Amino acid sequence: MASPVSMNSKDSSVPISKPSASFSASRFPLFGGGGVSIDPRDRERFFFFMAMMMKTGQTTSDALRAVARAFRAEKNEGVANAIAGLSQKVAQGKSLSQAMQTERRMFTDLHRAAVLAGEASNNMQKSFDILRILEDKAINSKRAGLAELLTPLLMLVLSLVSVFNTGLNTLPVMAKLREAQGKPMGLIPGGIMSTTQFCADYWYVFVGFVLIAGVVIWSLNSNPAGRTTLHSLQLKIPVYGRYLIYQTYTQMLLYFPYLIASGVKPKQLIPIMEGLATNSVIRRRIDQFNHVITTGGTLAEAMNRAGFPELIVTPVSVAENYAPTEGHVNDVLIEGMTHAHTLLERMLADTQKRFISMASGILWVLGGAVMMLDMLSIVLSQA
Repeated sequence: MASPVSMNSKDSSVPISKPSASFSASRFPLFGGGGVSIDPRDRERFFFFMAMMMKTGQTTSDALRAVARAFRAEKNEGVANAIAGLSQKVAQGKSLSQAMQTERRMFTDLHRAAVLAGEASNNMQKSFDILRILEDKAINSKRAGLAELLTPLLMLVLSLVSVFNTGLNTLPVMAKLREAQGKPMGLIPGGIMSTTQFCADYWYVFVGFVLIAGVVIWSLNSNPAGRTTLHSLQLKIPVYGRYLIYQTYTQMLLYFPYLIASGVKPKQLIPIMEGLATNSVIRRRIDQFNHVITTGGTLAEAMNRAGFPELIVTPVSVAENYAPTEGHVNDVLIEGMTHAHTLLERMLADTQKRFISMASGILWVLGGAVMMLDMLSIVLSQA
C-alpha cells in the first residue's frame, strides 16, 4: 500500500505555480466563472472524503473517482460529474490545483491555495483536513452571524413597511379629518407623509441609483486599478477591515507550520499566500514578504513587512533567533508559528464578535427609531 501522503505520481512533479488570473474570477461568481455550484456542507464532506482517501494511500485521481461515486450514490449528479471531471484531468497529468481552475463555482482561491500547499509539502491529507476545518468554521460563523443579525434586520424591514403604510394610507385620512376640524397637521406626521409620498412617486429614482451603483462597482471590479480602490476602501471600514486582515493572516498561519515541518522553504510560501490573499491590497503586502525573503531576511522580518500584527510576529522572531535548528527543521519555530496562529485566531474571533455586535446595534437603533416615528406620528395626528 502506498504511503498515507502519496499522490498521483505525476502530481508530485508539478511545480508550485502562482494562482492564475482566470481562477481569480472564482471570487466573483456572479460576473463569470464556470462549473457547478456546491452547497458548503457538501464541500465540507468532499474535503473529508478526500482526506480519508489520502489516508488510505489512494492516489489523487483514484481518490477523486471514489468520492465522485459516493456523491453519485446520493443522487447528487452535478457534483459527482464535476468531481469525475477533475479525476480525468488529474489522470491526464494535470495537478489537482490546475484542474480545479475549471470549477470556479465549487472552489475559490483559498481552496486552490490549500491544494497548492499539499502539493508543495507532498501531504495532501493535511491540506484536505485543514480545508474541512476551515469550511466547518465558515459554516458555523455564517450561522452565528446570521442568527444575531436576522432579528434586528427583520425589525427594521417591518418598521419601514409599517411607516410607509402609515404615511401613505393612515395619515392622509387623519389629515383630512384635522383639516375638517380646522387643525393643522403636526410637523412629524406631515414630514412622514411627505417623505413616504415622495418615495412612492419617485421610486424609479432610487432603483436607478442602485443600478448605477451596481454598474460602477462592477466596472471598478473589472480592472486592476478599480479593484485595488474597492479593496482599499474595504479595509478602511471600521472593524470589518480589521476582520478581513485577521481572517487572511489566520488562514496563512494555519498552513505555515505544517509546510515548514514538511521542508517547504519560505520562498515557496509566497504563491500560497497570494492564493489566500483575496484582497488585492493585502496581496501587494505579500510582495514585501517576497522582497525580504529574497534578500536574505528572516521569516519574522518578512511577516512584519507583510503586515502581520506585532503580537503574532514575536513568537516567530523568538524561535528564529534563539532556538537551535536540529537537522533542517526548527521545531521551536513550528511551535511558535502554531502559537501565533492560536493568538491570531482569538483576535479574529473577537473582531468578528465586535463587528456583529456593532452591526446588530446599528440595526436595532434604526429599527427602533423608525418604529418610534411611526407610533409618534399616529399619536400626534390624533392630538
